[in-house]
Amino acid sequence: MNEQILSFIRTLVQSGAAALAAKGLIDQQGATIVVAFVMWLIPTVWGLYVRRKTGLVASAAALPEVREIRTTPEIAAALPDPTVTAR
Repeated sequence: MNEQILSFIRTLVQSGAAALAAKGLIDQQGATIVVAFVMWLIPTVWGLYVRRKTGLVASAAALPEVREIRTTPEIAAALPDPTVTAR
C-alpha cells in the first residue's frame, strides 16, 4: 500500500479518535487504543488481500523479466494482463 495513503488513513483515524475523545465518548487512552488497533488492522487486511492467489500472480506478472505465466482458467480470467494465460 502506498505510504501516502497510509499516512492519510492514519490522519483520518487520529482525527476521528480525537473527535470521539472531545465529545466524551472515549477517553484519551481509549483514543490511543482505537488508533493503534486500526493502524494494525489496515496493513494486516491489506497483506492478506495482496497475498491471495490472484494477487500473487498479478505481482509476478508485473515483473519486467516475466514473459508468460500459465495458471488456472479462473485466475487467468480474473487478471486482464496479457502475460497471464490459462493452461
